[in-house]
Amino acid sequence: MKRLGLIIAVLVVTGCGWKIGPISYPPQATGRANPSEVTVKRVDSIMGLIVPMIFMIDGVETYGLWTGESYTFLLEPGDYIFGYFLGFNECQQYIRIKPVPSQLIYLGPACQIRPADTIPPGATPR
Repeated sequence: MKRLGLIIAVLVVTGCGWKIGPISYPPQATGRANPSEVTVKRVDSIMGLIVPMIFMIDGVETYGLWTGESYTFLLEPGDYIFGYFLGFNECQQYIRIKPVPSQLIYLGPACQIRPADTIPPGATPR
């Protein structure tokens, strides 16, 4: 048991090569349409608490998020594949970016990638 604790402590201290914060740029606007300000928010959860969630757009790693953290960027309206790696789990889902000024997308455990406008009022995203 002590050995497992030591291994976990070493992994946490060294970061294990974790990618945190900006990794690469989201797709750049081409000027065809007004971009929307998109915010992705990692939902607070005990699942994956000690590892960052690597957010992806169209298969490109974009940003490393800690639990409860959010990332905001500009994206033109259209269809994209949003996804993430969380530990050994990978999740992908088609997301339509609407031609509106801003949008919020929740990223949760168990492959939940949901626009805020699909969550009933008063409900807490999981």
